[in-house]
Amino acid sequence: MEKLKNILKNKKKLLVYLLIICIGGSLWLFYHKGNDIIYITEPVKRQDVQKVVNATGEVRAIELVTVGAQVSGKIEKLYVSIGQTVKKGELIAEIDSTTQQNDVDINKARLDSYKAQLKAAEISLKVTEKQYKRTQTLKKRNAASDEDLENAEDAYETAKSRVTELESSIKETEISLSTAETNLGYTKITAPLDGTIVSIPVKQGQTINAAMDTPTIVQIADLTQMEILIEISEGDIGNIKPGVKVTYSILADLNNVFETTLKSIDPGLTLLTNDEYTEVVDSSEAIYYYGRLIVPNEDGHLRIGMTTQNVIYVESAENVLTLPVIAIQNDGGKKYVDVLTTNGVQRKTVITGVSDGLNIEVKEGVAENDEVIIAQMSSAEISNKASSVRGPRRF
Repeated sequence: MEKLKNILKNKKKLLVYLLIICIGGSLWLFYHKGNDIIYITEPVKRQDVQKVVNATGEVRAIELVTVGAQVSGKIEKLYVSIGQTVKKGELIAEIDSTTQQNDVDINKARLDSYKAQLKAAEISLKVTEKQYKRTQTLKKRNAASDEDLENAEDAYETAKSRVTELESSIKETEISLSTAETNLGYTKITAPLDGTIVSIPVKQGQTINAAMDTPTIVQIADLTQMEILIEISEGDIGNIKPGVKVTYSILADLNNVFETTLKSIDPGLTLLTNDEYTEVVDSSEAIYYYGRLIVPNEDGHLRIGMTTQNVIYVESAENVLTLPVIAIQNDGGKKYVDVLTTNGVQRKTVITGVSDGLNIEVKEGVAENDEVIIAQMSSAEISNKASSVRGPRRF
């Protein structure tokens, strides 16, 4: 909308200039004869000048989380619907947990069995240890043979190894039980953040397979703050810096304009940001870079995927001397304007500043209310123009 207003404003001014030329020329021809020069002037005046870049953008969620399933099975229950607001930790869906529950029960039973075996093995170890020590005492008294001592020692070492073996089995089973309990927990899908459900690609009763890939259950987005990605052309990117003023509006309500600042500019082109870059860009394809805006959305007027019209204010100058851009001329790298004075036409070198495409700031060279020449024509040229507009006479 802002861009359209600027275009219409510029066209209106140009039409006014042309109309002035035509009217002034006709009046001059009416009252004068000969080939005199007619000047169309515009006074130097003070006003605000703003250099802007118009660009389109797309609304995206800053936080958009894909919630997947880490176990396979049938979706027994979906507790949410699209557009529903959820809190972190809230139950979203449940997957059939029969297999996972069985794994938990099996590992619990195995763990109990190993613990019982360990108790028996520890008792056996105590018995064999006592027997080994007793045999050592008897051997010192020559009341036991070497064979008896060796047998007692072997029995003791065997019992000790059995205890170590069972302790290792218990640790291994505890790890398996922990994994099984974790997998059982995965059958209950919960929200990882506060947000709104924006997508549910599965249905209740559907069987999902997590063996090959992580299936998506829902997508959750925080819609209280949104991100607008502005497509800035390659030709404009060098003039735009983060922190400049930006206004934006949505296509559904172009009259409602919001103001913010440019948060950042991506270092790579949009294809790279979107993971579509192949290092080969067609010469006919325009290059754009994303400028990012972070904007509040408490009232929910912004929705994911909306198109925005954005105006980036590159430069601005307030209450400065300005004149029409068409009055500026160049000669040897210097800029000058022709000023119409009581003594005739005077050429003045000027130093310019910010331009909006129609008007330009003049820092030095002219004074306020100076009449700068924007066009000039001889009376003969105006006569020829008028004749061509009227066309050939018919009888």
